[in-house]
Amino acid sequence: MKKCNICNVEKNLDNFVKRANRPSGVQAYCKDCHNAKMRLKDNSYHNRKSSLKKAYGITIDDYNRMFAKQNGCCAICKTHITQLNQPRKKYLCVDHDHHTGKIRGLLCDKCNRGIGLLQDNKEIVSNAYHYLNNF
Repeated sequence: MKKCNICNVEKNLDNFVKRANRPSGVQAYCKDCHNAKMRLKDNSYHNRKSSLKKAYGITIDDYNRMFAKQNGCCAICKTHITQLNQPRKKYLCVDHDHHTGKIRGLLCDKCNRGIGLLQDNKEIVSNAYHYLNNF
């Protein structure tokens, strides 16, 4: 038996998702609370709206304008969001300069991670471009 950290109801361990890295071997909250949390996270217009404002200082309308301007495509690879293999991601990533906070555009997850792994450094990106052109 374990008490859920969210609903505070003591439940059988079968009602918790297994987690090897937890001392009890299961998640801190029950499956019911986990599912409710995921439904809220996935379906809440309000959460999306507030997260854009909090993280990037933009409104959902600002995001939608950028999305329309880019025709629903990643600004780097030009792949339309419906063609991306991102089953859990419903939106393009908001790409921004980490030093100035300025929004650059919307990217697919792979392109966003790629420039992040290249440290948003134009010289490193240029070096990668020249490296690829030599082969």
